[in-house]
Amino acid sequence: MTFAFFDPVMYESLRQLIRHSQAGEADAVFAAMDLAFAIDLCKEEGAGQVELLSGGVNMPVTPLNVYEYVRKYAEHRMLVVAEQPLHAMRKGLLDVLPKNSLEDLTAEDFRLLVNGCGEVNVQMLISFTSFNDESGENADKLLQFKRWFWSIVEKMSMTERQDLVYFWTSSPSLPASEEGFQPMPSITIRPPDDQHLPTANTCISRLYVPLYSSKQILKQKLLLAIKTKNFGFV
Repeated sequence: MTFAFFDPVMYESLRQLIRHSQAGEADAVFAAMDLAFAIDLCKEEGAGQVELLSGGVNMPVTPLNVYEYVRKYAEHRMLVVAEQPLHAMRKGLLDVLPKNSLEDLTAEDFRLLVNGCGEVNVQMLISFTSFNDESGENADKLLQFKRWFWSIVEKMSMTERQDLVYFWTSSPSLPASEEGFQPMPSITIRPPDDQHLPTANTCISRLYVPLYSSKQILKQKLLLAIKTKNFGFV
């Protein structure tokens, strides 16, 4: 996570501070701001001051050390204040996972494991998905229906795909690997019915879709279902 994402308002303030350090009369500008290597805590944080360096309350911020000040400020806000909760999270994680299983992971690897893939890759989704037939129709109609379904998904915007996956599995993203899907996603094709919307059972990652009579009806009903979040046990 970057500080710009963590606190965009303060990030902009610190960015302007660095710009001031590169402008004319920077020394006078910094002297007027009267900043020190310390943070004033709000009431919710316990009030008072926290030094960013030993003796920081008596160490003025100048154009020469402003980069160090910004780095220490961001480090404190993002890491130091969260140190105890992070240690508790680490302890809990290591209670259920072997320590060496995380040693070779990069930050990006860990993000993918926790959050999954933000971009919904249709080919990956196809490879994960199985179909169950409850329609009683012939194989040609079922194959046509599957082609309609994936053609519609491929033409969806990324937001619509994320909405579909959320409606289907309760997560807006795909896991980083097949092992992350438990249970694997499936689609049950229901008997022909142009009136009802698709429904989903997110507990088992199952989508229930009637065998609609046309691709256009399938598209309309599917998009309406993911917008209205038509969950249910079918």
